[in-house]
Amino acid sequence: ARYLVGIDLGTSNTVVAYAAAGDDEIRLLPIDQLVGPGELAARQLLPSVRYHPAVGELDPASLQLPWTTAAESAGFQPVIGLYARELGAQVPGRLVASAKSWLSHTGVDRSAAILPWGAGDDVARVSPLEASASYLAHVHAAWNARFPDSPLNQQDLVLTIPASFDEGARALTLEAARLAGLPPPRLIEEPQ
Repeated sequence: ARYLVGIDLGTSNTVVAYAAAGDDEIRLLPIDQLVGPGELAARQLLPSVRYHPAVGELDPASLQLPWTTAAESAGFQPVIGLYARELGAQVPGRLVASAKSWLSHTGVDRSAAILPWGAGDDVARVSPLEASASYLAHVHAAWNARFPDSPLNQQDLVLTIPASFDEGARALTLEAARLAGLPPPRLIEEPQ
């Protein structure tokens, strides 16, 4: 592996830090994301939210990223990151937020399509597992676009989790990484 990569899949934001093997300099990955309709920008924080637009609500051309995700290939195109947070402020019933917290909620089926919580029947739903995997898939694609010669799935990967995560939440975090096309990461508890 050329890099050691740490991903904090946060409740509010996801951030990626990395260092070249044998180098002490730690850098933050600028994560490409939509910041407005048709407007792409790199930010150090990726808001850990996804917006599920209604059919015809947004022009698909305004949602183009430098890569195609599995969801987009299947025809459904959620918005992830900063623009999703902006859209969700306008239409909260279509915003998936706090997926990481839902992963540790033992009172619900964490692999069932329950998010956005309380959304109407016309809103596409995903599980906390799928939502978490979509943020990791976005990071995976953004990394690969920036480092095409050093794909993320070939790097040493560390993923932070809350110390409060039970074994079920830990297993779901590993499954989210697998669904995002990543090798099994090392899990470390926050705030290590």
